[in-house]
Amino acid sequence: MDYANKGSFTTTLSIFDKCTRTFVHPRSFTDITSRPRNSDSDMDNSHESAPLSKTKEDKPKIHDEEKSEKHRRTIGRFRIMVFALGIFILLLLIIVIVVAVMKKVETIPPCSSGQSVDISEPDNPSIFHDLTSKEVKGMMEFLYKQKDLNLTRPDKIEVKTSYIFTAELHLPEKADAVSFLASGTGQRPPRQARVIIFRGDLLIPKIMEIVVTPLPNPTHYTIWKDDIPFGYRPVTGPDYGGALGSITLETDKKARQLLLESFGGALTNCGDTCLTYKYITPVSSAISGRNRRQYWFWMSQFVEFYILHPVDFAVLVDMDDPSYPIEKVWYNEHTFDTLDSLVKQYNEDKVLKKPLLFPNLSETLFSTLHRRGTEFPKTSQRPPISIEPDGRRYSVKGQHVKYMNWEFDFRMSTTRGPQLYDIRFQNNRIVYELALQEISVFYSGYKPTQMFSNYFDSSAMIGPQDKGLVPGVDCPSHATFAHASHVLESSEKLITFKNAFCLFEINTGTPLRTHHSFSPFHGSFYEGMPNSVLILRAVLTVVNYSYLVDFIFYQTGAIEVKTVSTGYILSTPFTANAPNFGVQVSDNINGNLHHHMFSYKVDLDIEGAMNRYRTLNISTVASANQFNPDPNAKIVQGQFLVSEKTTESEAAYKFNFDTPKYHLFYNNLKRNKFGVPRSYRLLSRGMSKQLLPEGLGNEPAMAWMRYQMAVTMRKEHERISSSIYSGLDAKDPVVNFDHFLKDDDKIVDEDLVAWVSLGVQHIPHSEDLPVTHTPGMDLSFFLLPYNYFTEDPAMGSRDSVRIEPNIYNNPKSGVKVSGFDNEDLQCKPPVNNYQQAVEADPSILFETQEGQGTSI
Repeated sequence: MDYANKGSFTTTLSIFDKCTRTFVHPRSFTDITSRPRNSDSDMDNSHESAPLSKTKEDKPKIHDEEKSEKHRRTIGRFRIMVFALGIFILLLLIIVIVVAVMKKVETIPPCSSGQSVDISEPDNPSIFHDLTSKEVKGMMEFLYKQKDLNLTRPDKIEVKTSYIFTAELHLPEKADAVSFLASGTGQRPPRQARVIIFRGDLLIPKIMEIVVTPLPNPTHYTIWKDDIPFGYRPVTGPDYGGALGSITLETDKKARQLLLESFGGALTNCGDTCLTYKYITPVSSAISGRNRRQYWFWMSQFVEFYILHPVDFAVLVDMDDPSYPIEKVWYNEHTFDTLDSLVKQYNEDKVLKKPLLFPNLSETLFSTLHRRGTEFPKTSQRPPISIEPDGRRYSVKGQHVKYMNWEFDFRMSTTRGPQLYDIRFQNNRIVYELALQEISVFYSGYKPTQMFSNYFDSSAMIGPQDKGLVPGVDCPSHATFAHASHVLESSEKLITFKNAFCLFEINTGTPLRTHHSFSPFHGSFYEGMPNSVLILRAVLTVVNYSYLVDFIFYQTGAIEVKTVSTGYILSTPFTANAPNFGVQVSDNINGNLHHHMFSYKVDLDIEGAMNRYRTLNISTVASANQFNPDPNAKIVQGQFLVSEKTTESEAAYKFNFDTPKYHLFYNNLKRNKFGVPRSYRLLSRGMSKQLLPEGLGNEPAMAWMRYQMAVTMRKEHERISSSIYSGLDAKDPVVNFDHFLKDDDKIVDEDLVAWVSLGVQHIPHSEDLPVTHTPGMDLSFFLLPYNYFTEDPAMGSRDSVRIEPNIYNNPKSGVKVSGFDNEDLQCKPPVNNYQQAVEADPSILFETQEGQGTSI
């Protein structure tokens, strides 16, 4: 309150109070102004009747009455004016207060942004930073001058030409990188790029992988791999476009009427009832028994979302033949050798006809994600949001992050997805490389489209599938968003996808620790700490499924890697022939059984690179119970025994509930004061068993899934567990993880890598429509300090709260509280301007030019 104006304010309230009393008790007002004249109460003598005529003596009395009436009217008008004035002053006062409050709100500043963030492309990138536009420009200028490579520019590439498929950062050898990082001033390893070139121009076509160095002004290249069969290459632009155009025209020409009658649409000139060959399934030679590159092309009704509108029509295409011939046709549960054969039998009524109406295009269509059903909550209340009251507590410089005691580098591999490097806690390296390697999904089904659907998402290039994260949904509004850039076959320039990563700190809602010693018998105190973590997130949307990949950093020195599946199930038309392969989830949809699998590389450096791997094997032991009078009585209890792993074959771990164990990595020369090795524990909470027989079909291409974890000696030529060729190379894998273990290297006091496999079996159900939700679909593994610190390092966090009596163990003495910030929030959270941003620049969320993002 403004005490200088206290007097006038009090006066105003006094007037208002009087007016209020007059208004609340109006009877006196009515008695004065509305009482009828000549009433008994107006007479001086109430017992005498008024004369019918006025005498002289009466005139003064009449005059007095007239004066009295005027007086009463004047008083009434005055009171009305006072009342109106009071109301006016009250309204004016309310307006002044509202304006003052609004003005105060308008002047509240936004919360501090906190520590600095600079995600701009650096002129001098770190050894882990993705390729920059300057480096890509120099690399392209160099490569197109190499006559022996005979490269074709992107606008003219064909299958029979030599062209760049992709390029990305090629890491230096670890020894060189670690040496440089340790000194900070030593010889900096040169920046290099690994380039994949499809040599369709050669007499015997092949795939080359070369390393170009040094960037940004390269002078030479070396061969990384030069013997990859041309038939192993993933489907590329020239391939897909050529095949799709060919089979679309042929099918429409020969079977248009069949498609119209069977599925309510056509492939060309179809208006709002279009069919499409959008989805494809590779068939490796290990499956087909033929040394050919074959794909099944599925047909769907093209509405939102077409994956949930499959039709029972597919064609098998030979992708090695430039004419892209159709080798088999699947229609309504039967196989035909040619389209002509199908159409002939269809016209002769020799095949089963099951007409399927084209869906009505509306927001209520079951496969759309338009809001529908009973709305809730009943009122338009916004959900809770997370804020940073004092600004962000982390900093970013390029692709280097610092948070509390943590720091690390991150990047987006074009082929393999998100990668982290040189992860340190309290300036001690814990992990040299923590990287997603592969996402695989193996389906089951009666129809060939699902029967052969064994997908390796690196074949589809995992990195470019991550883009357009939405603030307030995919990540908190206060998150920092970073872009990812890629070299792709469609452009000579670096292509940037916006909002590929988000980085944010958040309170998980679960305390990191808490203890309430409420009784004086135990000692009265409370201590707890909220669990605030830093999360680096990517969301990889590979056609129908979306995978959330989180790297989570705790204040205890722990790291969590979490993967969550969501998105549309891959469905087939329902058939009664496949009750054990899937579940009918809608009128025409069979949700097929499938297995999601993920491979991660964890290059641990615990107190240096020379590490050991041991397990603490938990079992039971029986001993005589001397406290029981029965001489044969036994006591059975748990025990653990240390098992040191000395070779790679010993360290290939397959989970068994009967033999639980802790997995520890440590440097034998670094022990705590009790002589116990300072270790990190790897704990997996996403283990899954691959049920396919080893060596059969596509299983050899994903030999990494045979083990829930395998530990190998790190080698420069064993950098990745899978490759972009895995969809077709199962007969002779380019990267054969089984070979990592067959040499059975020694793993004692060596640089060790843990290869972690996660997975989940998914039998779809009706609640998976329209999309699979995230609860129950999360998989994770942790890196946990184990005797690494003298105590919990989070004890030093200012986030903790302690409440205790003023006098030890005497609550009646009052309490003192430390850690709570009781100050009012003196700033407002930043506004989520994403709606305006995406309206102004749709490329933040969608591809605005054919097939790609933004070229820089």
